[in-house]
Amino acid sequence: MTLIPVEYHGVHVVGPEHFTCVLLRWAEQNRIVPVWIGPLAAAELDARDNGFSPRRPGSSELLLDVINRSSGGVAAINIISHFEGVFIASIVLSDGEEIDARPSDAFLLARALEMEIQVEEDVLNQASFFVADDIAEEYFGLRFGDEVEAASASGDAQADADFEQMMRSLGMSEADFGGEDDTDVTKDDNGEKDV
Repeated sequence: MTLIPVEYHGVHVVGPEHFTCVLLRWAEQNRIVPVWIGPLAAAELDARDNGFSPRRPGSSELLLDVINRSSGGVAAINIISHFEGVFIASIVLSDGEEIDARPSDAFLLARALEMEIQVEEDVLNQASFFVADDIAEEYFGLRFGDEVEAASASGDAQADADFEQMMRSLGMSEADFGGEDDTDVTKDDNGEKDV
């Protein structure tokens, strides 16, 4: 099982039906995963994200207190499975024990503990999708464009950079590969333009 850390981007209300989801972002691939949660869990999570702190312990505080007293704490919070739109979370305790959890409860614990959330790579491959930066900003108020590297030709940015460096060491440039607009112009063997 390969677990990949994802960015948490809060609770969002989507569509005319006003469904609620938590948006996770797989930054390495610039893809997002909407994890659908119930409206009550969404309201509690959103309130906590906006600084609300209950006067008395809620379910997540109670769960956290029990975990800390019985096992020494939480080691990881993971999304480990996805089937027909339902995500399965796992809370991994310090002693290695795993507790099955709803994603909404796992998110509440992750936010309370300020822990990152990890998602199984197969789940990311199944449930994530690319959203253009302008769409992410328009619909969700999220800006990623400044953080994301330009897409690479091969899918491996380092390999592309190494290839570009090798081609430059051989005396080639982007212009040699059509980087400039040369539709009506070609160069002869001496580098002079022929029309």
